[in-house]
Amino acid sequence: MTATPPQLHGRGQTATRRLLVTVQDPETKAYRPVGFLRYDGDQYTFAYLRREREREGFRPLPGLARAADGPLRSATLFPLFAERVISSRRPDRELSMDALGLPLDAEPMEVLARSHGQRVGDLIELLPAPEAAAGQVVDFTFLAHGVRYLTKAEQDRICALRAGDQLLLRRDVENPVNRRAYLVTDLEDARLGWLPDPLINVVDSMEDRQLAVERANGPEVGFHFRLLVWFSGTVSRDRPLSTGPQWETV
Repeated sequence: MTATPPQLHGRGQTATRRLLVTVQDPETKAYRPVGFLRYDGDQYTFAYLRREREREGFRPLPGLARAADGPLRSATLFPLFAERVISSRRPDRELSMDALGLPLDAEPMEVLARSHGQRVGDLIELLPAPEAAAGQVVDFTFLAHGVRYLTKAEQDRICALRAGDQLLLRRDVENPVNRRAYLVTDLEDARLGWLPDPLINVVDSMEDRQLAVERANGPEVGFHFRLLVWFSGTVSRDRPLSTGPQWETV
């Protein structure tokens, strides 16, 4: 069976306006949301979550200390995030951009949204943070986490996938780190990776969920870029997106 990601319709890229900035705990490996990066077409804004700012032991992200007192704005992308946009000087840039389904001239926010802005050995990850009212349909892409922990046979199944192939989410209740975790599987329940944990609340706020392969890549791109998943859903009237005290910013 196949679903129909927007890119397969030829509709082009949907502008990314907001990303959730997360930091991984080096001990537990869990990702903690720390703030939002936003682009309105003219300027970039970064704001810390209030709960992060008030957390005991709070340490500002490099170059973003001033945002501890309120939103920080800039006409150019903040260096911490700019250095995570795939550089034109990288010899593997064309391969990486193709693995993400992006043109070489893609906007920085689109590159960050699709690549998650991660670097080798880095603890920062940026994820889609859709904004929509109850009843509205939203869609976004995410890279499956944890591909390196799959068996060789499961990794090989990723190579056999095609754009548009339908995928499923199921709870990974035996997950030792997070019992709310979601596995990404094919229609035969083969494991293909995990939904990034900070997106669990987003997915749980959605009805009429659809998942499909956006890009499936071989081992030449490394574990992180192996499977790009397209997700679509309708915002539940009972569970609005990113609302409540835990999402308030400074």
